[in-house]
Amino acid sequence: TIGLAAACIIIGATIVGSAAATLVLLLLFALVSAGILSAGILVGLYRRSLSAAFTTILSLICCGTIMIAGAISFSLINRIFHIDLTTSTALLIGAFSGLLGGLLLSFTLSGIIRTFLNYCRQKLSG
Repeated sequence: TIGLAAACIIIGATIVGSAAATLVLLLLFALVSAGILSAGILVGLYRRSLSAAFTTILSLICCGTIMIAGAISFSLINRIFHIDLTTSTALLIGAFSGLLGGLLLSFTLSGIIRTFLNYCRQKLSG
């Protein structure tokens, strides 16, 4: 009986802990999303341009996600191919590479979207 009670307590604590961790991660995601959107809105208001706000939001999203993916990827590459870099160095190299890749991706996507919107505007007007 005592063993069953201990197992139930452990299972219950695991469920409560995972629910709390999920709520913390969702709250963190919501705060980061609100920060990205508010930064884009502030840039748009400052420059009085909707395209500047969109470009800022796109740049922040691309740079953040590609930076995280680059850090994780290069850390895995460091472990798989035994490059002999410290973990922090591998993470920094991956993050910097991801940051540059994210900037390039955001500028490319911004140009593609701008070209597509101009094409749609021409087709709708004439």
